[in-house]
Amino acid sequence: MKLLQKVQNLVLPLPVTLATCRANKNDLSTDNIIPLSWVGIVDYKPNMLYVSIGKGKYSAKIIKQNKEFGLCIASVDIMEQIDKCGYSHGDKVDKFKMTGFIKFPAEKINVSLIKECPICLECKVTETMELNTHEIFIAEVLSTHVDEKFLGDDEEPLISKMNILCYVNDQYWTMGKKLKDLYYSK
Repeated sequence: MKLLQKVQNLVLPLPVTLATCRANKNDLSTDNIIPLSWVGIVDYKPNMLYVSIGKGKYSAKIIKQNKEFGLCIASVDIMEQIDKCGYSHGDKVDKFKMTGFIKFPAEKINVSLIKECPICLECKVTETMELNTHEIFIAEVLSTHVDEKFLGDDEEPLISKMNILCYVNDQYWTMGKKLKDLYYSK
């Protein structure tokens, strides 16, 4: 094992997600999207997650103000639109129009979700942490939406069919394939 000269956060892979937020309550024209990969699960009773967003980002300001956001898990199929969202600024361009993403309303929060994503989560912020360069938003997952074409008969998500997009060291990757179930070695 070689010690690298440069310290890196090589926690791999990271899912590519699209956080959605709305600047003005009930005004769909103020909807915004920010691609994020610094996201993860923090608890499951209740179901909670975190997103980390660079300080000063337009979406971070909206989420901090309204304390809610959608978190839509991306597939490889929409990689180009995601990439465009990453270098565009939501206070200057309508990212929904730019990408052609189809909005659908959340059930429990005042935010649009993205139909093209296989999974969308409705999130309510419970805590915010400020770090040197980023703000971390810890949120409770209030609702989970899964595209019906990715659900089995038992309503369990068919992850292998979703072709989830991942981010690794400034590159896009696909999640790959299932190897085994958890605790297969018992």
